[in-house]
Amino acid sequence: MKEQAQELLRILQRDLAAHNTLLPSLPEVALRVRLLTSDPDCNIAQLEQEVAKDAVIAARLVKVANSASLLRGNPVTSLRQAIANLGLNLVRSLVTQLAILQTMQRRGDSPHMRDFVDVGLRISALCHTLASHQTHLDPELASLGGLLHNIGKLPLREFLGKRPELTLAERNTLEQLLHPAVGAMMLRRWQMAEPLVQMAREHEKILRESGSPKADYVDIVIAANLLHYGTDTGRYARYAKMRIPALEKCTRQLDKDGLQKSAEQRMELALSLT
Repeated sequence: MKEQAQELLRILQRDLAAHNTLLPSLPEVALRVRLLTSDPDCNIAQLEQEVAKDAVIAARLVKVANSASLLRGNPVTSLRQAIANLGLNLVRSLVTQLAILQTMQRRGDSPHMRDFVDVGLRISALCHTLASHQTHLDPELASLGGLLHNIGKLPLREFLGKRPELTLAERNTLEQLLHPAVGAMMLRRWQMAEPLVQMAREHEKILRESGSPKADYVDIVIAANLLHYGTDTGRYARYAKMRIPALEKCTRQLDKDGLQKSAEQRMELALSLT
């Protein structure tokens, strides 16, 4: 099976090099906003002008700014107020997440897709919460990585679905084997930051040792997945009695009830994106 997976990955890489690929492009509004906010001279008026070009994202951003987890004081009534209240870095992250969620939702409204989006948002919320306890990490970057870590499954599912020689079980196995590499390819194409590429590529390396006593972004997404799915049953059950470095680094000295409450608050914000 691994040889077959490697051959299919080579085909995908060849298609990508030839610009004949199922990998979607990052929505234009996200590209524009990411480029604009990378300029130290970026101001709220410029950012408002760019975001306003996508009415759906603009409306969602106002909705997010009015979510109970963020609202401090009077309700936000304009896009400019929303941007000012959220700040440029959070707007950059949220616009990217909103644009990507739109891309996902355009691929269909099946129960499977709704579940995919829901799990992505929950992992994103956990990543944000875990990273917020690591002073050397950016919680918003971790949150975006949590949303994107499984993104390779979407084009891969379509790619494998066009190969009638594969059984359903074979497609599922190949998807699990290949989606980290395909996700990393996709995020590189989108010119995402290297930590996000690494989170996609390495999140299934559950026993990974980074060599540092501090958690990194890959540790964060591994720990978030384990906290979400658990190890009692299911996909991670084989790790139940093993020492998992990422989980140790990310949850050491954390209060589990406080962690859950913080994640639920972040999830409230995440749900306002949908």
